[in-house]
Amino acid sequence: MKTKCNVKFYLEKRLDKESRNLITENVPIFLFFSFDGKRLQYFTGYRINIDQWNTETQRVRRNNFNKKGESATDINFHLTDIEKTVTEIYHQQKANKKNPSVQYIRDELRERLGEGNKNQLSFFNVFKKFIEIESQLSTWSKGTVTKFNTIYDQLKDFHDKHYKFDFESMDENFLYAYVTYQMKELKHRNTTISKNFKLFKWFMNWATKKEYNENLTYKDFKLSLKGTTRTQKIIFLKWDELMKLYELSIPKRYLESVRDVFCFTCFTGLRYSDVYNLKKSDVKTDFIEITTIKTEDSLQIDLNTYSRAILEKYKDAPFENDKALPVISNQKFNEYLKELGKFAEINDLETVVYYKGNERIEETFQKWQLLSTHTGRKTFVSNALFFNIPAEVIMSWTGHKDHRVMENYYKIIAPQKRREMNKFNEQ
Repeated sequence: MKTKCNVKFYLEKRLDKESRNLITENVPIFLFFSFDGKRLQYFTGYRINIDQWNTETQRVRRNNFNKKGESATDINFHLTDIEKTVTEIYHQQKANKKNPSVQYIRDELRERLGEGNKNQLSFFNVFKKFIEIESQLSTWSKGTVTKFNTIYDQLKDFHDKHYKFDFESMDENFLYAYVTYQMKELKHRNTTISKNFKLFKWFMNWATKKEYNENLTYKDFKLSLKGTTRTQKIIFLKWDELMKLYELSIPKRYLESVRDVFCFTCFTGLRYSDVYNLKKSDVKTDFIEITTIKTEDSLQIDLNTYSRAILEKYKDAPFENDKALPVISNQKFNEYLKELGKFAEINDLETVVYYKGNERIEETFQKWQLLSTHTGRKTFVSNALFFNIPAEVIMSWTGHKDHRVMENYYKIIAPQKRREMNKFNEQ
């Protein structure tokens, strides 16, 4: 039986993140094994400086030592052993009339080189360790913990059902397969896939920094999905809609409380997590003073007639933990908010455009169907800009630090744009 395979050793080529120059010191040595149209990339466990490497012989130049003090003789001996072992594994499989997979070659190589018995944490053990440590050190919100647990569960399902992987085997094929899995099986929108990949890279950067991972393929992987670079449509209540809701007579007590809390976010720009955490002691005579949950910013937000009236309404109510307002769980609040919006007949039509892969999808909703806890903050910013309040002042209330966020809002303030255009008619 005629079999074909090829062994090559090479140094990883990677640019320094800050200088954008090629990294030349302590560079990983990789095995590249091609066979039957398949390719295996395998970290040999050794590093060397570029000027100590002979690209023609694919070995370390004589009389050199790497950062760990390992000699050229020792490193080259092990490279030859790896070459001999991987070739032997392949030919044995072909002699038995079997077509080995990349994963089989990798696992067998690790076993024969004695790496399979090393006491190393698996990818998923490291991921759990990451969530456990960082959630405490960085005081993650419950939402952030939930997001990373979701990513963990997705990767575990992907690993168990479709693609066996570890840190070492995370090549471009794995990354494309992971994206395709989210797209085809999980039916995620492109924007969701993009957010998930950012969380995945967050973990991988941590694992690399802590030296659990040495495979840097993920850093250069460019995720280019339609609909992920454009500004997402901002759903907010126009002033007349907000006033209609604020003044509405509501027969159901729980909806009245939801209305009051939601309107409070619309009049202050607070995130829902901060309204949930707001204490009576945070309320001063003319402002509220908080340290935000998400960003730990210290904010002083001036009260207006509407926000003051809502606080006044509940000032004597005995809420648990000295809370200032009757705030319920985020999930339940979102459910009731849609019920409230429907009751208030907030029925303007909104068309939402998104992508799944290359498919452009347009869906039209009544606005009440799109209401969520995020809508309050967006309503505050949108109406503040409509009232010509300077962006810097708005940002001092909301804690926004990037002016580009304000630019996104300017694009959707249609009444303000019409008002400005009418100035031509006045000339």
